[in-house]
Amino acid sequence: MTMTDPIADMLTRIRNANAISKSYVDVPFSKFKMKILDVLKEEKYIKDYELIQDNSRKYIRVHLLYFGKNKAITEIKRISTPGRKFYVSKDKIPVVKNNYGIAVLTTSKGVMSNKKAKEIGIGGEILFYIW
Repeated sequence: MTMTDPIADMLTRIRNANAISKSYVDVPFSKFKMKILDVLKEEKYIKDYELIQDNSRKYIRVHLLYFGKNKAITEIKRISTPGRKFYVSKDKIPVVKNNYGIAVLTTSKGVMSNKKAKEIGIGGEILFYIW
């Protein structure tokens, strides 16, 4: 069975592993997911990630970040879906939880956070919010 929304699947795996305080979670490999994880690592929502090859399959092992018993990720909310894309111009880039969270956007310059997109002055498709 094919997966219709691999990004939502990755976010759900991260959300579920974070809920039970696992140290890492494995997600199926894609270059786009790695770019999203680069943004999450840069913004300090995950500790790190690594590529794992198991027989003929590739996985990305995402190491989750905790501050003592506090979780770095409180909530993840998917915005754009395969059936409904949500685009914003550079003037309408949202502020997430009074800048306690970020929106992850895909733009013509690549995948980036809302803060970086405002800095550059470019809009795009909002993938999800995380805080």
